[in-house]
Amino acid sequence: MPATLLALQIFLILLPGFSAAYLVQALATRRSQSDFERVIEGLVFSFVIYVCHVPLNQGHLPFRVVPDSTGKSETTVVWEPAQLGWLAMVTGVFAIAAVAYIRFDGNRLFQWARLTERTTRNSIWNDVFESEAIKGQPL
Repeated sequence: MPATLLALQIFLILLPGFSAAYLVQALATRRSQSDFERVIEGLVFSFVIYVCHVPLNQGHLPFRVVPDSTGKSETTVVWEPAQLGWLAMVTGVFAIAAVAYIRFDGNRLFQWARLTERTTRNSIWNDVFESEAIKGQPL
């Protein structure tokens, strides 16, 4: 298998996580991230998306590795369109859930349990303004 084809397949496997990370970055107010942090976030998102995708689809991945029929060490990756559709749906739902977690301060549960004092908000000012806006009280 040519190296460029293998690189393309790896890219396509990691694409859902990087797409979700891009959507979260575009839709949520967050501090700026370094390139390394973005890559790590994309890899973690890819892992979580596949962990959610596989049980929902009875263990089917969006691709199959088919050995060459001639007996050589060459293999072919076959993409399954229906599973790709499911994967796109799981990616979208995951990205929206991540944005909601950030927007509505999902760390409140952890604060209540006294596990953290941090919020998901960008700064203390965002925390104050968002908390007051959610309560419906004028500032």
